[in-house]
Amino acid sequence: MSSSVSFQPPRRLRVFAFDPGTGNGYANRGIREMSISVPWEMDPKQRDEKFFGPNGEYLQVVDYDPASGVFYEPINLNAPEVLYNEGLSPSAENPKFHQQMVYAVAMDTIALFEQALGRFVLWSPRDFRNSENSAYVGQLRIYPHALREANAFYSPDKKALLFGYFSAGQSSGSALPNTTVFTCLSHDIIVHETCHAILDGMHPRFIESSNPDMRALHEAFSDIVAIFQHFSHPEVLEDQIARTRGDLERQSLLGALAQEFGEALGRGGALRDALGHVVDGEWQLHEPDNRILKRLTGPHARGAVLVAAVFRAFLSIYRGRVADLFRIATNGRGILPDGEIDPDLVKRLASEAAKSARHVLRICIRGMDYVPPVNVDFGDYLRAIVTADHDLYPEDEHNYRRAIIEAFTAWGIAPEGMAVVAENNLLWPELREAAADLGTDVEHLQDTFGKLVSRPERILEDLRTRGNLNDSAGSKVIKNLERIKDRIEDSMQRGMERRLKDSSGLRRDQVLQQNLLAAEFENGREVAHWVRIFYAQLFWGLITQQTSNELMKVIGINLNAAEAPHTIDRSAANGLPRVEVHSVRMARRIGKRGQMESEYVVELIQSRDGYFDPKVQELADKKETAKARKAWLASRPGAKSENFKGDFVYRCGCTLLIDTRSFEIRRVIRTKYRADDDAGLNRLRRYLLQGESGPANAFDSPEDQDGDNAFAALHRHIENGRF
Repeated sequence: MSSSVSFQPPRRLRVFAFDPGTGNGYANRGIREMSISVPWEMDPKQRDEKFFGPNGEYLQVVDYDPASGVFYEPINLNAPEVLYNEGLSPSAENPKFHQQMVYAVAMDTIALFEQALGRFVLWSPRDFRNSENSAYVGQLRIYPHALREANAFYSPDKKALLFGYFSAGQSSGSALPNTTVFTCLSHDIIVHETCHAILDGMHPRFIESSNPDMRALHEAFSDIVAIFQHFSHPEVLEDQIARTRGDLERQSLLGALAQEFGEALGRGGALRDALGHVVDGEWQLHEPDNRILKRLTGPHARGAVLVAAVFRAFLSIYRGRVADLFRIATNGRGILPDGEIDPDLVKRLASEAAKSARHVLRICIRGMDYVPPVNVDFGDYLRAIVTADHDLYPEDEHNYRRAIIEAFTAWGIAPEGMAVVAENNLLWPELREAAADLGTDVEHLQDTFGKLVSRPERILEDLRTRGNLNDSAGSKVIKNLERIKDRIEDSMQRGMERRLKDSSGLRRDQVLQQNLLAAEFENGREVAHWVRIFYAQLFWGLITQQTSNELMKVIGINLNAAEAPHTIDRSAANGLPRVEVHSVRMARRIGKRGQMESEYVVELIQSRDGYFDPKVQELADKKETAKARKAWLASRPGAKSENFKGDFVYRCGCTLLIDTRSFEIRRVIRTKYRADDDAGLNRLRRYLLQGESGPANAFDSPEDQDGDNAFAALHRHIENGRF
């Protein structure tokens, strides 16, 4: 967490372990509520207490109910009676507790990601597509009572989580018909929506529906985190271990999501369940089907397959870790006698389940640094999590990766065209391997990148004097870098001036003489935001040098003005093909022996205008604009000439993982196609024309094209109101 709050002890707050309906059941009385520790990041004096509930560095809770037209009285988490009692007692009737719960669970989720990735969680900026106008977003807003409907979603426009409430239907299970169900009181739904916001901060382009798996990945990833968060709470885990007698393949609350929400909608059980489903009132275990993805198109249906694969891998890992405990407990027979199992065995089984779940969850989170920056499918994600775990734990002592590969292939998830799905084949290539395939030498790039990271002022000075940046495009980049440098310095002075003066003695003119990426936790979140943008601009200057041509070939970026199709996005200043350095960030991880492993994650994207008519595409690619416009207008009666533009955007790119010590490019993670590859363009065209893509992205729908309702359309209109 940020240095401004890291010296405070954690705050303990009570929440519903699952949701009110589940907790009210007599059988679940022992796990109705729990206390969780969240980082202490709340200012002693909350700003504008009249309207805001918990109001900290990451989150701002605004409890306005538009349907009723009222602001509910905010909770003061720093009030003595609240502090000393670990917050308010869980209550479905008290709006103040609703504020406490959304804040606590969201902060717990943020802390999980920061521990797994070793860097700050940052929300997506106001305009991530334009670094010049990119606005830092410090707080994600949470509205506990934003909607009077059975829905909850993340809004990228508002930078907010919006939770709904509704009356339970006549066929409701846990909640009485016509009683009110609050989505803001579901632990699973809060985690799920917070994950959407965090993932959008990491990968804003993942909202684009460029293949059947993109929106499904967003949904599945959020479900995976929500499910495995169940295993991080000992009292809940031990209760469920005791009930299932250690057999986690049996129906339990651990693999289910949003129990009350699903039953209130008359589904007869949880909204989603990684283990099984209800058929004619009976719960049945999911059986793997390696052809099911060929039949499914909806994001929730496809996402459920990925969740089932990850949970199947976890079950295999768990069984391997507890096999000796069952042998010891049964004198080698492996079959437990009837009745309750010994409490000591419960604790040992729960401990092994927690360890397994924690490792699987961290693999899944870290894998998001190992994916291409755009157009990711489930096969890419399998490669990502296998490579991420291999780079941190090369030995795979507990066969985690074998379990993951087996589970994914059982559900038909594998990289397209891979003849043998084995660990060595799944690993993303190193730079030398990728370069060798093209007969290219890129060794000289290592020293250049090392200079960029360790002493950025040298690169900035080099860019100021470089001849090929003296045109208008280059001048614009230099001015942008200078402006961002000023913002870094201003942010450091505002937030850290006293600490710098008292401890490091760092002067304003020394800011760029340090590795700002490595110093992220010392400098604060706002500085981190501007530093990442600053390094992205610097890296753009590095890769656009003439000496970077070999690297461009390896990573699949075409900067050759004569060779690249004219529809590839080009600079308005000089007409050269453009490349977007989408992100430069740092990841830190602790390995098996306690060693710190860290790397720079650099994402590059190239875009191209696509047309549904192949004839128009061919003409536009050749820069025969007049003919292309004529053909485009002929296919669109009533269209105006001035509206001529691409029908869709085709993006490709590459993620580079760079060692922080040697500055060696360790992994080259490319999309399947290049931007100048017509095969990839044609594939996207077919996908869009088939109508399987649904809304243009995860945040829009035909009924809601302004994007303001974010995931609302995805959650409201697709597959019967699933969150």
